[in-house]
Amino acid sequence: MRRVLFLIILFSGCVDPYNPPNLKSSDSLLVIDGYIDTATKSTIKLTRTKNLTSTDPVQTEAGATLWLEDNKGSKIYLQEEGNGAYTLAAQAFSLKEYRLHVVTQDSKEYVSDFVAVTESPAIDSVSWKLTQEGGIQLYVSTHDDTKKEGFYRWSFEETWTYTAAYNSIFDFNPVSKTVSLRTESIYRCWASDRSNNILIASTQRLNKNLVSEFPLIYKGNTSEELRYRYSIIVHQYAITEDAYDYWQQQKKNTEDLGTLFGPLPTQITGNYKCLTDPSEKVVGYFHIGSVSSKRIYISFEELPTPPFYDTGYSSCELNGVSLSAIQNFSGPFTLVAGIPNPNGPGIVGYTYTSQFCADCTLRGGTTTKPDFWE
Repeated sequence: MRRVLFLIILFSGCVDPYNPPNLKSSDSLLVIDGYIDTATKSTIKLTRTKNLTSTDPVQTEAGATLWLEDNKGSKIYLQEEGNGAYTLAAQAFSLKEYRLHVVTQDSKEYVSDFVAVTESPAIDSVSWKLTQEGGIQLYVSTHDDTKKEGFYRWSFEETWTYTAAYNSIFDFNPVSKTVSLRTESIYRCWASDRSNNILIASTQRLNKNLVSEFPLIYKGNTSEELRYRYSIIVHQYAITEDAYDYWQQQKKNTEDLGTLFGPLPTQITGNYKCLTDPSEKVVGYFHIGSVSSKRIYISFEELPTPPFYDTGYSSCELNGVSLSAIQNFSGPFTLVAGIPNPNGPGIVGYTYTSQFCADCTLRGGTTTKPDFWE
């Protein structure tokens, strides 16, 4: 017993919080994030790093000038779209190597290394399997017979439809104190989310340049995303070995940070440098090439029905207001439906609920169905 007590005291006394000096630095490094797609519109995002303990929003870099330069000196300028985003319209890229220049509003100039244009093979499949828990695991598969080995990175966007807790068919005007039928539904919405994990794979140690069922994301059986209809589009990038090494180090830093026995965080800067001040670090890795994409849909009919869905509406409830009291109706509430007259035709009042429980847009979605939705 004494030995056990000694060990408890020993370990509780030895584990101190680790606060790396470089993470407490006040330096705000430029982050250059994005990919030049040779087939469609591309976006480069400029932001600034912040301390891990900071609760401030991410600082974007406005007023910068960005251009692509080929290995013959020709330039193609990007357009600023706001919120730190700079875009390039779809166009032909005839040469094999390009680099990106960035000049910030304070006249600091940054440039990437010249990188080769890479061509991504087609995605063979985006698939899913049921897990023992009743959820689904999604995968991506690809291959390239034209190259001995391959280095790949993936990103994806999820889209799903969801509904509010109650379908509001009446609208109340607080100024005129009148009730009318709602002209635009706020019951059904579509929401989207982007991948935030680093998804990379290499076939360097394999006999074939083949990636079979690389795991993308897991969705639990009670996930609201699977309640009606779910869609995912996967983007595949063929990257260089140097780019793979960069993303692999980023993956180790982001996924192992904070674990007791994980590696200490290191500062990974990528293939950019500051021409104005060579000692200044820059975060990011420049890529250019084609992107392969594939979308699939999953309907609730294809899945086992769970005992419940985690909708976030468990505390929602309906209340009632009579016709005579509607003149005094106020507050952050939304009318839902009429209360039938038990003694004849017509209604005797209205049901109502909180705005959150009746308006699906208050959870960040939109009532506009996406163009791609089937």
